[in-house]
Order: sequence, then structure tokens, then C-alpha cells
Amino acid sequence: MAKMTFKELKTRADDIFQRYDENFAGKPRATRSLELLDGLIGELESLVEEARAGLNGGRDPAMISMLETARENLEVYQKEREAIAQAKAEGPTTAEGTELARRANLTFGRYHRHFAGEDRRTRDLGLLLELIEELDETLKAMKAEEAAGRDMGPNPEIVERNLAMYRREFTAIQEAQASGTRQEQADTLATLANGQFRLYREHFAGKGRHTRRRELLERMVGELQRILGAMNELERQGLDSESNLRNIGIVEENLKVYATELKEIDKAKASVTASQLAGSLGAAANEIMAEYREGFAGKSRSTRSLEKLSLLADQILEVGLQMRALDEEDPSEVNTKNLGIVLDAWALYESEYRRIEEAQGQ
Repeated sequence: MAKMTFKELKTRADDIFQRYDENFAGKPRATRSLELLDGLIGELESLVEEARAGLNGGRDPAMISMLETARENLEVYQKEREAIAQAKAEGPTTAEGTELARRANLTFGRYHRHFAGEDRRTRDLGLLLELIEELDETLKAMKAEEAAGRDMGPNPEIVERNLAMYRREFTAIQEAQASGTRQEQADTLATLANGQFRLYREHFAGKGRHTRRRELLERMVGELQRILGAMNELERQGLDSESNLRNIGIVEENLKVYATELKEIDKAKASVTASQLAGSLGAAANEIMAEYREGFAGKSRSTRSLEKLSLLADQILEVGLQMRALDEEDPSEVNTKNLGIVLDAWALYESEYRRIEEAQGQ
């Protein structure tokens, strides 16, 4: 049999990666097929052997990169097989329980990306409060499932531990941001304000208003108001700083812009039907998923940008949260289907973030 060309091997590898992502990435493990995964593992093992033979001691950069990615994915698939087997051995859970566990894991992913190992002085307290509220709601729903006699496994205990940790971290971040000299505190506040301005550029500037989550902008307004209050307090304490005075003016101006934007978002949302909104959210999700495929699917993890992937994860979750709210208020077959796709994509991005970290030794 003739050896496969690099193009043929690459096409075959991409097909395996795509089938894995579609059937396993971010999906509840207890419901996954070990037989299907064994098939993918066998195909990838065969491909790795053929790629090694094709390389034959050579230094073709494209072949080496493809082989490296295939090996990394093979290791991921093998670990995932062990995790699926363990999940199946632990016994079945309800569909609601499975969904709540995924909801908790997505929140854990957001926390990991934005808080784990980061300088507390630079962290967004508004975001952490949102994560605490999300996890608290998830925990209450899990306990309600347990009270109804449905087995939730170890999930409520895991959520409870993380929730307690997030609350402790909230206090620790508050203390860190209030530490240092007055000028150091002023510098910290300027950094925090810039973080909110960046969020506006990433999630609102130039975007269709009716597809924006007003709760995110409300959170940003609340955080900027807190920052502004702390800046003014430093002035009252005697801080003599032209930069702090200038920053107070900048924050005040942006607060005015955001207040106007909230009104415009409300007008835009009021002008569309639930069906139109579902379609627009689906289109927004498609754009994000296309950007992910272009920048990450099948690419060597060691060369990918964690910052870019984190932004895509945040953008897809913003769409997902709005779809979830719409599904609760005015359910439709189209939106429910799209919500499932978006949640799977969000879970994939969170999972891929960890894998890229591992590949880059972080």
C-alpha cells in the first residue's frame, strides 16, 4: 500500500479531531460511548504511526507540527477514556443533575481563567460576584434535586467547597486592592478602570445592541461606580495626584456613555421579537465559533494564544447566557437547539484552555 501524503494525513487527522469535538468535548461523560472513543483512539494511533513513517527521520516542519498535535490529542483521548469509564462506573444521574454539573464546571472554568494565579489587585470584583451568584444558584438547584431523592453524586460538595473559596477570595481581593500607599492604590484603581473599558471594547463596541447582555454592562457600571468612589475617597484623604484627578474625569465620562448605552440596548431589544432575537443570537454564536475554528481547531496547542481563547470563551458564554434566559422566558425549538450547541462550544473552549495551558507548561 502506498504511503499517505502529508495532505492526506492532515485531512484524516482533522476529521478525527472534529469527530472527537462533536461527540466528546464538553459532553457529560456518563452518557458518552466508549466504543466510539476506542475507534477514534485506534484511528489516531494508526495515523501517528503512519506520520512517523512518513517523516522517516526528516525535519519537515509541517509534518512535525501535525504529528505533535496528533500525539497531544491522543494523550487527551486516552485520559478522557479513563474519565468516561470512571463516570459510567459511578452510576447514572438525572438529566437535570448532569446539566447542573456541567453548569458548575463552566463556572469553575471562568474562575480558573480569570482568577487562578493572578494578581489580586488587578481582578474584577464584579465578575467574581457574578460567579458567586451563579454557583450559589447551581448549588441550590442541586440540593433541591437531592431533596427530591435524585442522586447528585459528589457534585454538591464540590460546588460548596468552591463557593466557599470564591467568597474567601472576594474578601482577599478587596483587601489587596485597598493596600499600599495612596498613590499605589490610585494606580491600582486606574488599572481596574482600564479593565472595564477593555470589556466594553470587547463586548459592546460595534456590536448589535439587541444581542448584548445588559446584565454585563450593568455589572461594569457597578464596578466603575465602586472604582470612582474609591478614587474620590483618596482625594478626600489628601492624595495630591493630577493623574488620579484625570482618571476621575475619564471614569465619570465613561459612566455617562454606558448609562446611555444601557438605554439604547433596552430600545434595541424591545424592537425585536423573541424569534428574531433567537436568530440574531444564533448568528452571533456562529461568528464566534467560526473564529475558533479558524484560530484553534487542529492547530498546535503550544502556539495558541490563551488570551484570545479566553476572550472567545467569554463571548460565547455571553451569547449562551442570553439564550438560556430566552429559553426560560419564551422557549422555542430553534433557541433550545442553539443553546445546546453554544453550551457545547463553551465547554469545549474551557476544556481546550486547560489543554493549551498544559501544552505550554503553564
